[in-house]
Amino acid sequence: MKCPICNDHTGIAIDMHSDGYADNLLECTTCGAIWIQEVEGIVLLNKKVA
Repeated sequence: MKCPICNDHTGIAIDMHSDGYADNLLECTTCGAIWIQEVEGIVLLNKKVA
């Protein structure tokens, strides 16, 4: 898996919150991008880039 924004593949993690997590919600620790990986493709939730 690689980040759709910065193409880094080392800092991808499941996005965790105090109220739980979504197993398909991913976050790049390098640039801060958050997206959902679906069968149809990637749904980008923010365009935040460090």
